[in-house]
Amino acid sequence: MQGELIAALDLGSGGVSVAVGCLEGDRLSIKDISWLPMEGVTRGEITNRQKVSDAVREAISRVEGKLGMRVSELYTGTAGRAVRWGELDYEVATRKSDGEVTAEDVKILRQAMEGAGAEEGSRILERVPLRFMVDGKDVDEPVGSFGKTLGAKYGFVLGSGTLLDRLEKTLLALGVRSKRILAGAVASARSVLLPEERELGVVVVDLGAGATDVCVVCDNAVRYVASVPFGSGDIDNDIKLQGILEKHVEDLKTTYGLAMVDQVKSDKLIKIPGRSPRENQEISQRNLATIIEQRLREIVGFVGQELRESGYADRLRGGVVLTGGGSQLAGVDELFREMLGMEVRLAFPDARVTEDSLEVAQNPARATVIGLLLMGLEDGSEGNGGGVVRSSAGSGIGALGEPKRAVSEPDDEREVDDDDEVVERRREKKPKRNPLKNWFDGFFSETLDGDEDL
Repeated sequence: MQGELIAALDLGSGGVSVAVGCLEGDRLSIKDISWLPMEGVTRGEITNRQKVSDAVREAISRVEGKLGMRVSELYTGTAGRAVRWGELDYEVATRKSDGEVTAEDVKILRQAMEGAGAEEGSRILERVPLRFMVDGKDVDEPVGSFGKTLGAKYGFVLGSGTLLDRLEKTLLALGVRSKRILAGAVASARSVLLPEERELGVVVVDLGAGATDVCVVCDNAVRYVASVPFGSGDIDNDIKLQGILEKHVEDLKTTYGLAMVDQVKSDKLIKIPGRSPRENQEISQRNLATIIEQRLREIVGFVGQELRESGYADRLRGGVVLTGGGSQLAGVDELFREMLGMEVRLAFPDARVTEDSLEVAQNPARATVIGLLLMGLEDGSEGNGGGVVRSSAGSGIGALGEPKRAVSEPDDEREVDDDDEVVERRREKKPKRNPLKNWFDGFFSETLDGDEDL
């Protein structure tokens, strides 16, 4: 994977990002990032394929033109309504007569969990081993323990099959294949977290335009993923309801907006151009802050609810790591700190990039697409192929085998898509060693031979 270029695509409610990078030593070198405003995606769901196609085509074309290469495959992120979290317990009987757990028992259990399938209408994007159990009691190291049964709890990042199919078909119509679809919440965590934070336990909150992604990481592993169906775009909509023209909203929010009314030092009037040169509008900074705070409090409240649902709310000694475009709003970290009672760090996706890529990584809105590149590099090291960018001159997770048990989504919503079936192609290659793998081992650690901790 050293030097081989890969590409990543992040579709957000406010815009599309395409990034190209490669591995240099043990770090990511970002060769180019293209961002364009886009309509046609609502809270992670493609609602207008033509608008999305036009924006994606242009973003890819810009990268290709700058680098003189053709993008044929992409690691693609999905978030919002398309992503859910599920958990599954499974157990096998120990085989030795005295009940001692062996490495072979662990292997059989792991194979059984790999055979678990999502219920109809869903796909598994990631399998996350959470813990081992012997006779129902948690153990750090199962091999050598004694009991009649060996069990495990796995977490699953699940995607809506209908929405993921729609995403893949949109790209295929452009002549580009989605090499693998990954959870945007996990990608953001990959790009911003420090090793100490992964160990201590943190919640990564990516405040996007259409949704707020939540990823809980504790004891060096992903423990929970969720999405709050509100984001910074909802703040924009609230401001527009005051009669402010859309073209002035973002500048008004970023220049004068504050996350909390208490942060307003003087209640000055802000003049904004109206519908004609002779017509101006006014809004007080206090009223602007009131609008922003009300929506943000709703978002933070939902984040707190997800933390309680995760079961890790009291174990996150590293606090909150806040990223995404919405995190740039003045004072937003103070509001999170007040409401959640946790320490808050504003983060950029620069944790694992080369020195010459630091400047381009100093933008929290790029956390997801940079994280997708990092995950793509790891994916290549696991034997799922090399670079996906070709010169202009010249094990992805899809359908599963027979399931042992089905992993259910939290809701039982079903959708029907009349589009043609998407045929997924697989590649099986001998794994390559990747220096980045050392960095990522803790996130999705799997016990391969029974002599490692889960």
